[in-house]
Amino acid sequence: MSPAWGPRGLLAAKRWIVRPRRVPEPRLRLFCIAHAGGGAAAFTPWAKRLPFDVELCAIRFPGRENRIDEPLFEDLQSLVGELERAVTPLTDRPFAILGHCSGSVVGLELARRLRESGRDGLTALIVSSIPGPDRRTSEAVHLLPRDEFFARVARYGGIDATVLDSPELMEMFEATLRADFRMVEEAPHVPARPLDVPVVAVGGRDDPFVNREDLEAWRKETSADFTLHHLDAGHFVLDEAMEIVADTLLRPTPEAM
Repeated sequence: MSPAWGPRGLLAAKRWIVRPRRVPEPRLRLFCIAHAGGGAAAFTPWAKRLPFDVELCAIRFPGRENRIDEPLFEDLQSLVGELERAVTPLTDRPFAILGHCSGSVVGLELARRLRESGRDGLTALIVSSIPGPDRRTSEAVHLLPRDEFFARVARYGGIDATVLDSPELMEMFEATLRADFRMVEEAPHVPARPLDVPVVAVGGRDDPFVNREDLEAWRKETSADFTLHHLDAGHFVLDEAMEIVADTLLRPTPEAM
């Protein structure tokens, strides 16, 4: 058993990663990272919609779902360090990384970390509904007063109305949301060598926070192919983008070439 598959590595993988449909010999694994406040449940319905030989690996962060009692991360590099250790046992196969909104920031940093540690199985980075790194503003959403903060979150969409209408549920949700926003907003932009795999950026034309030029800025993050899809959708665009994701994953992997 390799060190990555040792007991500690396996335990970390189980805590951090949900695999709703196990694939015995996957051609590729897709690591999915949700938006601020989101968890693995945001992606579990995808398992039945992906190509049969692709294994969905939805990331489950501390402070939500069955990790609700664990402390939240507020530092991006600390989070990515723990996440890298968790996913490493599953990088024995080619893999892609997909992030939605703030999850795209985590996804880019994870891709860089895995590259630095010699894990060269990455086939693509798919990002959604967030400006490229050098287009992000210094806006501090996590510091907004409560009413303004909740109003901003409501404009993003993607939160069930029953949650928005319940002060008790929103109070529980608030700490998680603020921590996630803070983690991304306070992370310094550190330019790095572009990835050498395709980057696919997806966004909605009706997104009030991210425009086409913002998405185009992701082109700088790769020396390989860059593809931009601007769809008839709002901020939560990934359901509309499912075919794009599936087509990206159907491209031949290095192992198959």
